[in-house]
Amino acid sequence: MQLSLDGKKLGGPINLHNDGVVPTGELDLGRHALTAGEHKLSVEITGANEKAVKNYMFGLDYLKLTEFK
Repeated sequence: MQLSLDGKKLGGPINLHNDGVVPTGELDLGRHALTAGEHKLSVEITGANEKAVKNYMFGLDYLKLTEFK
């Protein structure tokens, strides 16, 4: 999976494959200055783990935003 914010990649691709449905825990996607208004978080499926059933799925349970100064 490749995550992007407003068209800019958030790091490199991430392999989120697991043998079951388990949480990854928090993933640090860096610090980003967000202006007022809409922003777009995108997920691109870049491939599949060789051990995965090829359904090309992605799930997101929550997104935690923290203010920083």
